[in-house]
Amino acid sequence: MIAVEELEVVYPNGTRALDPVSLGFARGAFTVLLGSSGAGKSTLLRALNGLVTPTRGRVVVDGIGAVDGRRRLARHRRRTGMIFQSHQLIGRVSVLGNVLTGRLGYHGALRTLLPFARAERERALEAIERVGLIDYALKRADTLSGGQQQRVGIARALVQVPALILADEPVASLDPATAARVLDLLHGICKADRLTAVVSLHQLEFARRYADRIVALAAGRVVFDGPPAAFGDREAAAVYGRIAAEPDDFDLQPQRTGTYA
Repeated sequence: MIAVEELEVVYPNGTRALDPVSLGFARGAFTVLLGSSGAGKSTLLRALNGLVTPTRGRVVVDGIGAVDGRRRLARHRRRTGMIFQSHQLIGRVSVLGNVLTGRLGYHGALRTLLPFARAERERALEAIERVGLIDYALKRADTLSGGQQQRVGIARALVQVPALILADEPVASLDPATAARVLDLLHGICKADRLTAVVSLHQLEFARRYADRIVALAAGRVVFDGPPAAFGDREAAAVYGRIAAEPDDFDLQPQRTGTYA
């Protein structure tokens, strides 16, 4: 479905956020990127959608090939739903309006100035109903709880009709009970729709509960890749025993030392 080949990320300040890594993510699998803050999991996840530009290496997607140009990146992003830790919602806009922003990638710049078509509004309402928020469709996003806002983020991803879901620490700001409900919802939708999911987490309990596969990172290196049942105390020590700095700024771009275009 999607793969990275010898992907490496070095930031302008010299921080090596990700050592060269090659991984493939199969269709329909729910993969958890596990690690402490600064381990490299967010860098890897953001590189999968072009939010971080690799220093070298490439991302390859079925039906598109290497994601190495604007057109291919646009095609890839249209079929990739992104869910963020901080929700990335427009607070003063309704739930429906926020979910409809997931359709913007399907339109040119001029078309986005016009109202959305009825079919797209109906698609958005279906997504909102699916995450259990249909009664809140016309409410401002900033009036919702944190868990409800994250469900809006899931609906916004679903309205894209994605093949791939990327979720960057989607429950880090939620209490454990709310986090479990959000992950139950996300996991259930991905399995029902056979969506490929790559989700970064730092909570081992959740990784073991939801993952088909755990890819664990420490200090920018993959230190484990396998089923949750094989992730024991020794593997946990390797993951949580080393921590490296990792920039959190979405706008910080890595330096180019390779030939990636």
